[in-house]
Amino acid sequence: MAAWADDEQEVTELVIIPLLTFATFWGVGLPLGFYEWWICSEYVVFSEIIGHSGIRVHTIAPSPISWLLRLCDAELAIEDHDLHHRFGWRKSFNYGKQTTLWDKIFSSKYPRLESRETNVDYEDIVWMPIF
Repeated sequence: MAAWADDEQEVTELVIIPLLTFATFWGVGLPLGFYEWWICSEYVVFSEIIGHSGIRVHTIAPSPISWLLRLCDAELAIEDHDLHHRFGWRKSFNYGKQTTLWDKIFSSKYPRLESRETNVDYEDIVWMPIF
């Protein structure tokens, strides 16, 4: 989705963040080969597409720390970023693409309208597996 953003955001999301991620992995002794990098990139693209799809399902992007984010009420559901675009994306809220942690810290988190706790049917589960 970064390809349709402003120039600054395109450079940041398509060049700077991937290079910093690659350098971080390399710095901690986990260098990524082509195939590992490809799988990571495809995961990000898949999560971006689902996050911008507008699907009316209460699901969160899989993460090894999903349980911790859920405890802090900082997990990102599809609806969170959808609200960001629904009410004006430049000067709105719910800016996070992976979590709502920074939105909570900077008071830019908007409450969910459709996937509130009382509206979610936890018996009908949709899985978004990591692999």
